Amino acid sequence: MKTTLLSSLLLVLSYCTIGQVNFHEIKLGSKYSEQALTEAIEKANWCGYYHEFENYELHFDDGAVVKLKNKMQMTSDSNGEPIEQNCFQNISGKSENIHFINSSGWIVVPKEKVVPKSKKN
Repeated sequence: MKTTLLSSLLLVLSYCTIGQVNFHEIKLGSKYSEQALTEAIEKANWCGYYHEFENYELHFDDGAVVKLKNKMQMTSDSNGEPIEQNCFQNISGKSENIHFINSSGWIVVPKEKVVPKSKKN
């Protein structure tokens, strides 16, 4: 119990010193811990994914769902730090891809393998 409380406290303190939290909500799946998801989300550059009005949804291979902050949430939490306006979009509210976290802690989107068509002789 003390270890969990201490870990949570350190995680909160690290966000206060590192900077702004990029996500609004995390729904855990079966594979990744809240800490693993949080660290991976905070490590990634989401410029261009943040939505103007909605919380952009990311889906993970274990069923986890992370909702990024929208423009209003990012602006109100920025503590006066400027946010690039080109980081926001209003086209899509969720990713069509399934994400996973690799062994280095980075979020990865698997791409389909492209097999070249054979030439007919």
